[in-house]
Amino acid sequence: MISRILFVLLLAAALTPALAFAGRPLWVLAPAALGVGVCLGFAAVGRLAGRSGDWTTGGRLIAVAAGLWCAVAAFAYVQTLGLGPASVVGGAWAAAADLLTRDFDARISFNAGAAYFGILKLGLYGGVFLAAYWICRGRRRAWIVLWAVVAMTTVAALYALGAALLGIESVWGFEKRHYVGWATGPFENRNTFAGYLAVGLACASGLWMRDMRRDGATEGPSWRFWAFLSGRGLVMALPAVVLATAVAMTGSRAGLAAMALAPFLTVLFALAAADHGRRRLAAGAAILAALGLLAALAGDRLTSRSATLESSFAQRAELYGDTLRIIADRPLVGVGLGAFPEAIHAYKSTELSHDWKRAHNVYLEVAAELGLPAALAAFAAVGFAAFAAARGLWTRRYLPPMPAAAVGGFLAAAAHSLVDAPLQEPGIALTLALLLGTAAAQADGAHGA
Repeated sequence: MISRILFVLLLAAALTPALAFAGRPLWVLAPAALGVGVCLGFAAVGRLAGRSGDWTTGGRLIAVAAGLWCAVAAFAYVQTLGLGPASVVGGAWAAAADLLTRDFDARISFNAGAAYFGILKLGLYGGVFLAAYWICRGRRRAWIVLWAVVAMTTVAALYALGAALLGIESVWGFEKRHYVGWATGPFENRNTFAGYLAVGLACASGLWMRDMRRDGATEGPSWRFWAFLSGRGLVMALPAVVLATAVAMTGSRAGLAAMALAPFLTVLFALAAADHGRRRLAAGAAILAALGLLAALAGDRLTSRSATLESSFAQRAELYGDTLRIIADRPLVGVGLGAFPEAIHAYKSTELSHDWKRAHNVYLEVAAELGLPAALAAFAAVGFAAFAAARGLWTRRYLPPMPAAAVGGFLAAAAHSLVDAPLQEPGIALTLALLLGTAAAQADGAHGA
């Protein structure tokens, strides 16, 4: 009974923040952190009291990932500590003290408050992953997690579609400051909203592949395959159609790419992990064809944006160059977790036309904020966690669509993060942490209903 309650609490803590301004406000993340803390506490006690001595391959990978993640959070805190009086530290700090005509404690971070909030988010993401790894055991819970992600992303997509039909240009009653005329759903940014929906598409594709296999449409007579496509398969595809339509209405070019990449990778991984068959390959092709058709239907809106494409690339290229200057100037210590908005103003080569608060490349921004050593540790931690989840593709062949959806959605978000910031959006990061943690649990041989 307690395990079920913890499972429901974890789902709520990990998935509901995305529906409230993408989980950005502290008042959204604080209750989520409390819920995850409760889940972790009870799960840890349960593991200590039970058979917690098993040291699996996945457990070793996750232990390494957890150690690296904690080290990154610790370094982010060190960035906020005082280095000493600015006049003694010297350099730019002494110059700032002279300019302000007063002395103050110098520190690495440009914004200590943002660093504390960032540390909270790091702990929350890691907590969701670890709680999912401990709690989401059993085949049934793995499928429930996929359904829950599809449900949440579909609700967000329906909210966006409803707002578009009614001409509402606000997010939960707050007037939009940006992206007026484009779908953003409960998010403030249309690009990260599209990335969130792409994760939902990966999960919907995984469930579609699972049901096709369950109904015998993969190995049985041909009539079963066509019966599935015209019956249950058609119903199962409805959430994917809603999600893809909402992505098209965001007008995000990178979001459309993620929309195609997420289900493609999911289908590809599921096919590679299980028995191959022409029908399953045809089914995967059908998913991509349907998404391509929806993208084509949005062509008129996207064409209106193509005129600004060259200007956007030029702006981002300049932004990337300035971010690289930050990294070159502070390669070891960075400017402080979450302090990119303050730092970029000090390193602008020219006056950019937008007030950029993100580098629009997660990897460059993390390197600028944390420095190269800590950034590499963070990337390695995520890589170990993703690999622990991907192991389910070959260790648990009865369940390939689940890890395929988790890894497919994660890789699509990682690719999208080359030009936008989906992995930095709390709502998306929490959803992916839940998926990857659940997939890692299945890879370690979780059984049950």
